[in-house]
Amino acid sequence: MKLGLLSDIHEHVEPLASALHRFRQQRVDQVVVLGDLFEMGAAIEETCRLLEEAGAVGVWGNHDFGLCGRAADGARARYDESVQRVMQALQPRLELADCHFSHMEPWLNPECLDDLWFYDGPPDEHCDFDRIFHAVPNRMLFAGHFHKWQIVQPQGIVAWDAIRPIHLEQGRYFVVVGPVCQGHSAIYDTEACQLTPFRDPVC
Repeated sequence: MKLGLLSDIHEHVEPLASALHRFRQQRVDQVVVLGDLFEMGAAIEETCRLLEEAGAVGVWGNHDFGLCGRAADGARARYDESVQRVMQALQPRLELADCHFSHMEPWLNPECLDDLWFYDGPPDEHCDFDRIFHAVPNRMLFAGHFHKWQIVQPQGIVAWDAIRPIHLEQGRYFVVVGPVCQGHSAIYDTEACQLTPFRDPVC
């Protein structure tokens, strides 16, 4: 499968539309959102419309939590039906093609607001990799939240410039995907085990 990866959109519809256009050109099989669609609500309807048209699936982030899950029915009702459908469909975690998707590190509980807002710096700062890889059994783990690119293996940081494609063939990997709000997106080819990053200009 070719997976189109989007993280931390924060209602930035222009880079989102650009990324989705590229995914269509590259014949991506599934668009996956890694949370934080929401910012202040001004462009959430257009954000959700674009994602719904692309058939995106995904997980909620800390900025989305008030519009996701059963308890958020009243909050979602303030927005149009596309927002309600997209937000209601977001999951705390997602598994697809032996990949695990969550907004933050997988040892945290995405159904707990305190965990969703937990921030101890990206993995290169706290260097506690065991808790990431012991949390779930999947070979490939993807997250957003940190607004940067990062690839980690159990033994440490993978050297990568986040510009060129990288093959992730052997072992296990935790990949932090760069944010759409800064123009970033990626395609992960599960057969070739290749991650290809993209960067679009952001106004």
